[in-house]
Amino acid sequence: MTTASPQANGWSPLGHLGKPTGAHSAHSGQLHIEALPLQVSFDVLETMKANSLAAYPGEGCGFLIGTDGPEGRVIRQAIEVDNAAGEDQLRRFQMSPLDFLKAERAAAREGLEVLGIFHSHPDHRAIPSTHDLQGALPHLSYVILAVDGSGSVPEVVEVRSWQLDTQRIFSEETLLSQRNLSQSH
Repeated sequence: MTTASPQANGWSPLGHLGKPTGAHSAHSGQLHIEALPLQVSFDVLETMKANSLAAYPGEGCGFLIGTDGPEGRVIRQAIEVDNAAGEDQLRRFQMSPLDFLKAERAAAREGLEVLGIFHSHPDHRAIPSTHDLQGALPHLSYVILAVDGSGSVPEVVEVRSWQLDTQRIFSEETLLSQRNLSQSH
């Protein structure tokens, strides 16, 4: 059985959107070849960007809910949450267990599931940090947005997605976006 390429369905790959920002070490630069693509609508992408820019110079964060199917994960909604890291939110994000429970309940009401987490890296690349690795759970998608604040207005310059395997190694997922999600289904 052959399937159309994501680009043939109107999906565009995401990743580096502009100039790279500060040095940041990745725990794996490998593309997760076996992973199916993570599809994110333009509206969800815009929600994540707006959250990241509003939180700058701190880290913004939230949950990603959608469906997991034979053609990949389709993110239908981003649920923004407050960064619970307190004074440390300039370098970290933290989500409360209550926020996770609320996201799971919201997803269930829509017939969806929590598939991932998004957060921003102010003035750093969109690759997992040591702190990200410490708190990550296997099989969730971790979308990271790099925010560059060196100009007159902060801007999101990179969006990448990562998945942690059972050996605690991050691999990059193919991240695709489409202006109107309903066009592909």
